[in-house]
Amino acid sequence: MNSTLLHPIITRFLTDYIPAKQRPFAGHPLGVYLRNDAPESIYQTGLVDRQAYLITGSVGQGNWAMVPWICIFNRKITTTATKGVYIVYLLSKDGNSLYLTLNQGCTEIRKNNSKKETIEIMRRKAKELAGKIDSRGFSTDENINLGDGLTELAEMYQKGTIFYKKYSKGSVPEEKELCDDLEKMMIIYKEYAGEKPDESSSNLPRGGEEQLETKDVVARIKTYIAARGFQYSDGLVENFYLSLKSKPFVILAGTSGTGKTRLVQLFAQAIGAVYKMVPVRPDWSDSSDLFGHINLNGEFVPGAITEFVFDASENRDKPYILCLDEMNLARVEYYMSDILSVIESRDFDAEGRIVTVPLMSAAQCGSRECDQKYAGMQLSENLYIVGTVNMDETTFPFSKKVLDRANTIEFSFVDLESPFAKEPVNIAAEPVQTDNTFLRTEYLILQKDCIGEAETVGQYCLELQKINKILQSANAHVGYRVRDEIVFYLLNNKKAGGLLTDDEAMDNEILQKILPRIQGSSIAIKEMLLALFKVCVGNHAGIQPEQSDLVKNIMSLASDSNSRYRKSAEKIAFMIRRYEEDGFTSYWL
Repeated sequence: MNSTLLHPIITRFLTDYIPAKQRPFAGHPLGVYLRNDAPESIYQTGLVDRQAYLITGSVGQGNWAMVPWICIFNRKITTTATKGVYIVYLLSKDGNSLYLTLNQGCTEIRKNNSKKETIEIMRRKAKELAGKIDSRGFSTDENINLGDGLTELAEMYQKGTIFYKKYSKGSVPEEKELCDDLEKMMIIYKEYAGEKPDESSSNLPRGGEEQLETKDVVARIKTYIAARGFQYSDGLVENFYLSLKSKPFVILAGTSGTGKTRLVQLFAQAIGAVYKMVPVRPDWSDSSDLFGHINLNGEFVPGAITEFVFDASENRDKPYILCLDEMNLARVEYYMSDILSVIESRDFDAEGRIVTVPLMSAAQCGSRECDQKYAGMQLSENLYIVGTVNMDETTFPFSKKVLDRANTIEFSFVDLESPFAKEPVNIAAEPVQTDNTFLRTEYLILQKDCIGEAETVGQYCLELQKINKILQSANAHVGYRVRDEIVFYLLNNKKAGGLLTDDEAMDNEILQKILPRIQGSSIAIKEMLLALFKVCVGNHAGIQPEQSDLVKNIMSLASDSNSRYRKSAEKIAFMIRRYEEDGFTSYWL
């Protein structure tokens, strides 16, 4: 364990925060440190599993917080300080005391109760938990003191405390004591979560395996896939992972025979997920083809995915991956209409689980008792849907309703010349065997779940706003849903330690969430594409809409490796060329 990971965090909190409040909030180095570097240092202690726990720091939104904090959330319980139980470091108002606490969110409780009632509920729960769990030397009284004249939220942090220990400015303990304290608090937290930890080690490997960083897991997935004889372009597996984690509905589009379905199957095998492939039939016209119907005898007949979705809801710790093969042989917005609507109802419940409105009512399941098990069935948080599509004369195009709800990954990489891997492949590569935390999202509602990343989100949104103004010139601009899902993708990439660079991640999202929606024959479409092209390549000197060698010029610029968003630039260049040749263009071949 590194000897100086926690001590710098505690010390900087106590010595630097109050002076920092005298300086402008936006972009202050301390804010960046507490939001980004401090959580990473806590992970590096080895005391907190990155896949099972989310660490977030907050110094305020738009202005310095009266009581800043760093939270450690068990992802199965909560990922927000507004609800559930979590570990949190709290700095007092005067900056002289920092408390390590096991605490509880108040916002959800406060919605339906007065301030006095909320405090009574939280204190009752704190005493109940303190009576059930060994304090391991932490204080359980109500003497934590964050200061006078607190905001209601800061007062609630104080009143919600279950266990705590105080660190004072000028007398911060040595690193070993700080780590021992955090280790004991993690043991308490795990006991609360029902994990029954072994107190001899708070970081025991799960399932007998060493804990792996996300980058390491993805690398092993790629090795597993390569060992089965399949090659994919650089960054594709990382992109597929980030797309699934950001929204559990992904579309793989491209030329027939490029390995779309095999990618889904091999990815599922590589992480130990339950996998099912369902070929879509051309005659599917409504959701009953997927979820079932009542026959003439009044009996419920399950659909193509009913049992699979039900099993997923009964085994939430394990990822379930459903592949709808050739999903656009029928109109997606018809037979998937219920899924497309229900997926937008996802939210965290009081226990931190992702829940949705029901897929089927009791009436849709018939009157037989044996069929009522499907009534109220939801899209559970461990179910991920991937559709593979070919875009040709035998298939249906996608509506914007579908495209807005998915990341659409195009398969255009085909290397017929090199059938064998250029590097030696470990043919004995085994699956990683992850649980659902590897794919489960932390973000559902941007304004609520991304509070701790406000500064980073603001930077992403500035770039998206610039792009959206260009799209608006041809009435092709996107809405809040697309904005939020792009931000989630970028945040997931950041939280994974940067599987891709920031520009590569944004490039993917322009290609997957924005360009597939563009088609038309008006001059406004061409001018808009040229403006987008200039954003993507960065260096766009000499590009004029009416120049005779326009296509040649932009094709040359698009292939420039220095382009900021190279893949999007190449696709836009193709779309402009098609416009020039046919008088019409679209994303699809």
